[in-house]
Amino acid sequence: PHPDSLAPQELRTDVILLDLIEYTLQPIERQYQALFYLNRIMGTITSLLDMRSVVAEEKVIRSAIPNGDGCFLILNPRIAGYGPLLALFLRNFLLFNNRYLDHLFNGVRTSVHHGPVIPIQFLGAENFVGEGLNVCARLQVRPVQTRARTFYHGDGNYVVVSAQAWEAFTALFPPDRPDVQAYLQKIDFSHSPEFEVKDKHKHLPSHRGRFID
Repeated sequence: PHPDSLAPQELRTDVILLDLIEYTLQPIERQYQALFYLNRIMGTITSLLDMRSVVAEEKVIRSAIPNGDGCFLILNPRIAGYGPLLALFLRNFLLFNNRYLDHLFNGVRTSVHHGPVIPIQFLGAENFVGEGLNVCARLQVRPVQTRARTFYHGDGNYVVVSAQAWEAFTALFPPDRPDVQAYLQKIDFSHSPEFEVKDKHKHLPSHRGRFID
């Protein structure tokens, strides 16, 4: 078909990007080992999530897309808004397991965005393209890493959440509700003020985000 005749089926959901810090600077053997165990750990996590899913008989993570030094996770649109909490869980789970793997990872950067993605079949498997993935990746530009180390976390293992993902999160967990306040206090949840993330492509608008922990 002519490209102009293709009509993409867009959907809105949370996108999480897990990025292994300085992965490409490691020896090839370490890169292989890191991705091998990342795959095993993520398989364990997704099985646990699916067993405890709030969307019966559906997967929590609709698709995982490797990107060389980590992966994008496309969440089931029915649980959009849970992305920030899931990102924290994934980051913490990976860092915890890393202690027992001779520190295969130098750290894990994590970003979350809520936006449009488009499913597309590629070599018989479901893949995704769209703004949701692009913005999620652009939240991890180097100025964010520098600011994370000096301002909020003290290291590069941050979770940065876009303004759109934060809006979806607070719609599910209104911060003025006593039960939400009690739950977030119980898990020791905190967040930074919102700040600007300049896009590495200077002709594109900047993004708004905040750190969570």
